Amino acid sequence: MKTTVKNSHDFPSVRKSEYIGAVSFLVCAFTAFSSFAEARIPIIGWGALAAEEADAERYREAKEAGFTHLTQWCASPEIARRLLDEAEKADIKLIIGLGHEIKRMTAAAKEFTAATKDSPALEYYYITDEPHIRLTNDLKRCVARFETLDPAHPCYVNLFGALCDRWTRKDEERQRKYTGCATHDEYIRRLYDIVPLKLISFDMYPVLSFKPLEDGDFRLHGGRVFLKERWYETLETTSALARERNIPMFAFALIAAHRHYPANDYPVPTLDHLRLQIYSDLAYGAQGLQYFRYKLARKDYHGYNNAPILFEKKRSPVFERVREINKEVQARAHVFLGAKVQGVWHTGIDIPLGTKRVDEKCLPPFVKTFTTLKGGAAIVSWLKNGGKDYLMVVNRDPNDDITLKATFAPGVEIVRRDGTTASAAAYADYFWLDPGDTVIFASPVK
Repeated sequence: MKTTVKNSHDFPSVRKSEYIGAVSFLVCAFTAFSSFAEARIPIIGWGALAAEEADAERYREAKEAGFTHLTQWCASPEIARRLLDEAEKADIKLIIGLGHEIKRMTAAAKEFTAATKDSPALEYYYITDEPHIRLTNDLKRCVARFETLDPAHPCYVNLFGALCDRWTRKDEERQRKYTGCATHDEYIRRLYDIVPLKLISFDMYPVLSFKPLEDGDFRLHGGRVFLKERWYETLETTSALARERNIPMFAFALIAAHRHYPANDYPVPTLDHLRLQIYSDLAYGAQGLQYFRYKLARKDYHGYNNAPILFEKKRSPVFERVREINKEVQARAHVFLGAKVQGVWHTGIDIPLGTKRVDEKCLPPFVKTFTTLKGGAAIVSWLKNGGKDYLMVVNRDPNDDITLKATFAPGVEIVRRDGTTASAAAYADYFWLDPGDTVIFASPVK
């Protein structure tokens, strides 16, 4: 079976309320990002370093791996200032706070902002992680307090993704237990109706092994993986809210293997797994990328192993994998940073829950024909950025390659992995995509 689309050039108009001009978007969304002038995507190492071991040398190590930002927790405003001074030496930014307790940050807001707000290394105030909906009023008071004291630096809050791997009564009960809402869409919308944050961040880790993995290793050793059923639905709902509220979306990839609920494990990520997560996030318009987690907190912490930085402060092989992916992403940052999503669709025999299938009305006008052979499972994203239309195709099969067959109007270019371009006419009309990989086509907007 194959999915074939011939473009009629009759594509839906874009609502003005959903997609603002590039200038106003960037001013609102990236006021704090000095790195934006260099066309660099914010890449955040989440769960970074213990305060007592954090110094310029350790921060330079994170920068070497391609991280532009780290989350950082500490015990006091004075320690926060010391860490910011060390980060400044390493030319890396921090998202910093006192931990995950909202009321503690609220109480310390005056002292915390006074100690930190003039630091060039400060990016966001870290407020909390994965709050229950019942905490929204506390969260609103905290955010308002920080915005009053320091309007130049926004607050960072990370939210749950969908907690239902599937949709059973038991999974729905779990969703309600941890979020207070029946669905992810209800959760994020209720929270943002009360707390007008300047960005939306969520975590969900989609790649799971079919069988339990060996303790202390967690590599697949040739085994196959599957994706959580509601991952793309979560990207759909979060991306839609980000566009409606005119705020950037930050999304995650998993780099620390560990045990999972209830029976399958998160394996050590391969390059294919990393590409699948990162390029899926970018196809849905992510303006910041996050990795969980950068350093292991302790040896027995939830069975985590093989993060980029180990408990012993040594690098695991994952460090080099992340470094390679980050370099690859930044080479094509000009495609993604500030891009406006025109639409995201899927191909394949079956498409993910909550998503839309590609049809003849979807594709940008420079695409003449488009086919994924043998029912190949792909994400198809249409982005606009810098006077160009981009067609981004991602292989969402985590185990097998797919073949894309496509033809284009004259003048279309391919954006290669190193960021350079070449005429699409110089290539044959078929493209092989390894698991998680992407091919990107560009044409001036007409």
